[in-house]
Amino acid sequence: MAKPTMRSLIQTLTLLGAAALSLSLNAMGASRPVTPTRAAPELAQSYVWYDGDREQKVWLNPQVVAEFNPGKQSDTTARSVDANAKMLDMKRKQAGVRLWQMSSNTTGVATRALKAGNPDGKYSPVFHDGPSSAASMRALPGNIIITLDPAWDAATVAAWLQKRNMEVVKKLEIGANIYVIKTGPGLEALEAANTLYQSGEVKAAYPDWWQEVQAK
Repeated sequence: MAKPTMRSLIQTLTLLGAAALSLSLNAMGASRPVTPTRAAPELAQSYVWYDGDREQKVWLNPQVVAEFNPGKQSDTTARSVDANAKMLDMKRKQAGVRLWQMSSNTTGVATRALKAGNPDGKYSPVFHDGPSSAASMRALPGNIIITLDPAWDAATVAAWLQKRNMEVVKKLEIGANIYVIKTGPGLEALEAANTLYQSGEVKAAYPDWWQEVQAK
């Protein structure tokens, strides 16, 4: 039987060392904790609105409230309603709006409490464009946009608006007979737009939405 040479012994030791290192690394990998990917919470309650004749759907976030044109007592009011209320960061800051995370805003309890504590405040539930809190946000600062029959003259439009006690905020110059109509913030605006569209008296009616500006 041939004696092993020095070269073969070195090769054998090198192979054994590599195998031991591989086993050690594998053991380390097996013991390292894996951080699970956390999906954004799913949202359950949805609402419908009409973009022209297209039915659209939004999902209510039960823990977030939007405040528009916040005043000096904004923070005090929010924390008097919910001691744990905190202001949320937006992807891109937008002047005139704050988002508050509340313990719960199910059925609009927090929104109504905020309004009661600050009657001059403008509050709205926050909605998402998909059934996940990761989807783009939107809210209802008040007012709706309506499109009347483009064939109507000014007198016909004025008579129609007066009959329904509607206050025009402004006329939009993006088409014939398109107006911003005054409503309160929140679900009042959504309900007013849907009721008007479903009446068949207008070509279109939808809320004057605030929408989250996406980060570039």
